[in-house]
Amino acid sequence: MGQDIDALTNRFDQSLVILMQNLGPQLIVRTQVGLTPGQVFMLHFIRQESKCSVSNLAEKMEVAPSAITVMLDRLENHGFVRRTRDKADRRVVLIELTALGEQRLSEVLHLRNQVIKHCLTQMGLNELDSFIRGLEKLASIAQTTDLQAIIGSCKEE
Repeated sequence: MGQDIDALTNRFDQSLVILMQNLGPQLIVRTQVGLTPGQVFMLHFIRQESKCSVSNLAEKMEVAPSAITVMLDRLENHGFVRRTRDKADRRVVLIELTALGEQRLSEVLHLRNQVIKHCLTQMGLNELDSFIRGLEKLASIAQTTDLQAIIGSCKEE
């Protein structure tokens, strides 16, 4: 099975690259709504949290808080987010979406969903159901896998 799994891994990787090129960050750029993929991710995370701190946002995006500040400046200048001080701890800056930010994020996600829906409807219902179940299982496995352990063992080989 070693060679079979290697071939399947390569096919999966090639397909994933094509999907990401067409349904990932480049799709956001093509929507021409004036947001970068990083900004969309940031707005999406802020929406999920309702209000979030700069440090929480930096941790989620895996960047330094100073980098988040620069991105937030741009989003705030465009009217997409609002910064406020936490009432319990004035040192903490909280970020929340404005109505315009919510509208722009919804617009991008709607366009993205329409493109994905179009792609998915090109498959038969049985094929689509099997594909989605397999993808959900793979996502669950990836989410619960200790990636550091796998990366460490690969470096030792």
